[in-house]
Amino acid sequence: MSNLGNHSTGIRSCVASADRAGSSATSTSARLCFIVEDRYQNDTMPGTVIEVLRGLGHEVDVLHPHAMLASLSRLDPIDGDGYDGYVLKTVSSGPGLSILEAAGAAGGVTVNDYRSIRLARDKAVAASLARAAGLPFPKTYFAARSALLAQLPFDKYPLVVKPNNGSSCEQIFRIENAAQLENLDVDDDRFLLVQPYLPNPGYDIKLYCTGDDVFAAVRRSPLHPGASVVEQLIPVSAEWRALAMRVGRVFGLDIFGLDIIDTPQGWMILDVNDFPSFGQVPHAAERIADTILRVTRRNTQIAPKRVSTALHRKVILEVPA
Repeated sequence: MSNLGNHSTGIRSCVASADRAGSSATSTSARLCFIVEDRYQNDTMPGTVIEVLRGLGHEVDVLHPHAMLASLSRLDPIDGDGYDGYVLKTVSSGPGLSILEAAGAAGGVTVNDYRSIRLARDKAVAASLARAAGLPFPKTYFAARSALLAQLPFDKYPLVVKPNNGSSCEQIFRIENAAQLENLDVDDDRFLLVQPYLPNPGYDIKLYCTGDDVFAAVRRSPLHPGASVVEQLIPVSAEWRALAMRVGRVFGLDIFGLDIIDTPQGWMILDVNDFPSFGQVPHAAERIADTILRVTRRNTQIAPKRVSTALHRKVILEVPA
């Protein structure tokens, strides 16, 4: 896979009085705010997407949640900064999602939809939603602390333990028996998910959905870090494409990835994430930029007057023609 950590993107931060990018942008250009946490500040994603959008004449500001005071009042779609859309690239437990949700609650367009991101990032909710929708997803247990794992029946082993709000394949453990729980190295202030271990050849299949197409790649399994695996793009089968499209519809995601594995019962979904790296996907930055613009324009055709929001419901009052 490509090295995503050493790519310098030259991202410019958007502070309260920041100069606006794209001074030569046309009257039809979009004004976008990317919410990017420190971990991804110099990564290929989303840096190259920002470069593509600016190169097309669109205005892009970047908000770094750990470095800037965010003025929530300026998120108002009428009286605020007037962004056409907000894009999030943060870790699951970071502060960026709260800012994005604030923008969405105020009626702003978010990519992905802020409610869909929450559904995918809370892994317990994602597991429940997936199974309720008939998607192939493992049976899952939820533990508020690691000591509760001792309550698992012996016939459930081997199993996989991972954080409920995990990202980047971190702190994922294969547990062969109850005795290994004593040496489980997890943060005890994090909620945990437990699923059955599904045998695999040392790799998973990663499906990347760019909004206009689906791509597949072989990725080394985090449960087999020493496995000899050639990480590469592979052809997308009709079954994988259909599965990815179902996931997008169920979760309401435009840009996303999912990890799948072949089992005796068929292909099983291991994880859904809202903004993956899109490593090795050809012209990924251009594809993602195009989807961001398309989603932004699709959702700004109706001018918002005021918005009434609940957790999973948004009502837009249309401005009379």
